[in-house]
Amino acid sequence: MATKKQLIWADASLLFIALAWGYTFVLSKDILTEIAPYTFLGTRFLLASLILLPFVWRRMRGVSREVWVQGLICGIVLCAAYTFQILGIDRTTPGKAGVITGTNVVIVPFLYYLWRRKPVGKAAVTGSLLAFAGLVFLSGDEGWTGIAFGDVLVFLCAIFFALHILLVDRVYEERIEVDSLMFVMIQLLVVGVIDLVIAFFVEPMPQALSPYGWFAFLFDCLIGTLLAYVVQIKAQQFSPPVHVSILLSLEAVFAFLFSWLLWGEPVTPIIWTGVMLMLAGIYITELGDYQKPT
Repeated sequence: MATKKQLIWADASLLFIALAWGYTFVLSKDILTEIAPYTFLGTRFLLASLILLPFVWRRMRGVSREVWVQGLICGIVLCAAYTFQILGIDRTTPGKAGVITGTNVVIVPFLYYLWRRKPVGKAAVTGSLLAFAGLVFLSGDEGWTGIAFGDVLVFLCAIFFALHILLVDRVYEERIEVDSLMFVMIQLLVVGVIDLVIAFFVEPMPQALSPYGWFAFLFDCLIGTLLAYVVQIKAQQFSPPVHVSILLSLEAVFAFLFSWLLWGEPVTPIIWTGVMLMLAGIYITELGDYQKPT
């Protein structure tokens, strides 16, 4: 049972991570003018995994083959999620990308149904309809212009993030003794290696980054990737699931706000309507899921 102090610390940490993740959408959009997407993702995740490696090195021999296999599978799915996200960010606005990414919590119940035949509740259906309506509003600025290709890529990213949640959930159900830090390191390593291999074949050699480019890269790597996943793992030991999901979903709100303040994303009534509909869909789905009787 977590103490009140531990709960406050955990919730504050999760709020900070949501804030940082929201900021990374703007940083990622900016850094793509200096570095190609696969190179950016590959180096970012490989560096994060290598920084984490010394903390788990002595425990690597005790890790079972099954954990490595599951880490590889989860890492591949996580790689797909982040790759679709960065390619989508390059073709849409940071705010849109953040809000659309947040719809992964709406997608999870439907994937649960397809995978485990777990019934989809009314809250999930309502949330999905609201999120879809929001996506339509976001894709048209004072008139229907069609769903942008970047929006579609980010939505695919949301699907893979939802699938990653299910895969990790299954691992923790079946492997209670999984070393969480080791499991994260394996996944980060997989993402880094895959994207760097792709970058080697399809992208030019990276050029030197500007001071702002280095700031964006290191923030994304150290805060948005490494610290974020470590803090989330630790915070989940003390904070209840509903706190975790709601606080982390604020990433979408912060992404839109940072995009508006720093990147100059236009804020029109129709855009605000789309954002509010998508956020309402996210929260209705999450709150409805956790209010079900057990």
